[in-house]
Parts: sequence; structure tokens; C-alpha cells
Amino acid sequence: MRKIMKKRRFSMPRIAALLLLACSVFFLAGYAECADEETAPKTHSTLSDGTVISTVTESTAAKNTAEAESKTAVILNGSREEEKTGQKKSAPVYHDSIYNALRKQGLSKDHIGLWCSEHPVSTLNKLAALDPAKQKKVANASSYIRKVNPQLSVKTAWREAMALVYYSQKYNIPSDLVISIAKAESRFNPGAASKAGALGVMQVMWKVHNGMLRSKGIAATREHMFDPERGVEAGVLILARYVKVYGTLQKALNRYYGGRMAHSYLKKVNNNMAHLQKHESNTGY
Repeated sequence: MRKIMKKRRFSMPRIAALLLLACSVFFLAGYAECADEETAPKTHSTLSDGTVISTVTESTAAKNTAEAESKTAVILNGSREEEKTGQKKSAPVYHDSIYNALRKQGLSKDHIGLWCSEHPVSTLNKLAALDPAKQKKVANASSYIRKVNPQLSVKTAWREAMALVYYSQKYNIPSDLVISIAKAESRFNPGAASKAGALGVMQVMWKVHNGMLRSKGIAATREHMFDPERGVEAGVLILARYVKVYGTLQKALNRYYGGRMAHSYLKKVNNNMAHLQKHESNTGY
């Protein structure tokens, strides 16, 4: 044995030194690992509502899960902020005439908001953007329509009133004239249909004008003519085109009525205009 130890040149002091060195390396490595854990910065994100989402994990899978949850929480928080922003949007403000008309009909501005939500593309959504004089026209028209045809719902009356004023302005036709024509044609009934094929509030001949109405995006089907606002736009657009072609309102009305001199029709429209103006003076809006 002594010969073997001597041959391999090992000695007890050298072995002890090697063991001491190995122990020192082991303890130093353990200390460094602990120090890294204590000094490593904690990564986290704090949301605007105070929620802290930690992304420090003990394994790669846990880290991925935490990151996914963190992103989801941020997205959800963004949605909350959008909802809060939406709630902070100011409600539409109307002219006093609108509030007065609603009050006399037992309604409030909340009804307009409800109708707008039920009909997202309704012209009622643009009521607040009209100038005061036009809003006054809408208020008077809504009460006038209900006076002429009490069987119509208040929602239909307000949708028609807004459409009559809005599209009159869009196509540059006097609103009093358009309202008077609607009364003469159908008494504001959006479901009106004649034996000759005239449809809707303005009694538009679908079989004659369907191509143009489709191309303009006003009415894709015959049934669309019974919508109170589509029917109004169709009639006002056709009347505006006749004015452009024939040069005067009287000639345009003759063409609108069927292309013949209709003195009785013109007289009826004129009487309706006088009746409307009297109604407007009496309402005090």
C-alpha cells in the first residue's frame, strides 16, 4: 500500500487540501445563488385601477401563463376605460321647441334616445346637429302629423317629421311644401298603397323609379318603401330631380302628380301649406 501511495504521489495533507477546496467552491456557489435571488428585481405591472400583476414565476410554463394573464388584464382594463369614456360623452342638447313638443305629447328626450337606438341609421340621430330653426320645424311637424293622423304612433310621427325636414334641406326643397305633399298623398301613412302601385308616405311609383332608388341606396326592395324615412327620402329626391329637369316647382309638381295639369292637386297642396303654417303659429314652439 505504501508503495502504491508513493508511486501515485498522494499524501494525506494533499488530500485534505483538495477536500477543503471542494467544500469552499460548493458553499461559495450556494451563496452566490442565494444572493442572485435576493437582489433580482421583481418585474410587475400596475394597472390604473391599482391591480398589480406579477410576472415573476418559478418555471417557464408559469411565466408564460402569468404574461398571458397580464396582457388579458390590460386589455380588459382598456375596455373599462372605453366604457368610462363612452359614459362621459355628453347627451344631445336640443332646441327648446323639441323639449316643449315632447312634453306636450307626454314624452321626454329619452324617447328620442330610445328610437335612435332602435333605428341606428334614423335621421333622428342628426336632430341635435340641425340649426334651431330646423329643429323648430321638426317639433311642429311631429305634432302636425299626429293631429292629421292620430292613428300613427308617436315614434313614426317623429321619424317622419325629422325625415321630412332633413331631406328637404338635403335636396333643397322647402320643408313646408314637402310636408304638405305628404299630407296630400297619404295623410302621412307610411303603409299607404294605391291601386296604381304608388307606395309609402310620398306615394312613389316603385315600378317606375326602383332602378334609381336601388342605385342611390334608398330602397333595395318594394317593402322598403313602407319605411317612413326611406319613403320620405324617395319622394323628396324624385321631386328635386323634377325641379331640376322642368325648372319650376309648379311644373315639377305636375310631373310628380302624373304628368298632367292638376289644378285640384295644386290647390290641395297650397291649402295644406296654409293649414300647416296656422298650426305652427298656434303651437308657439
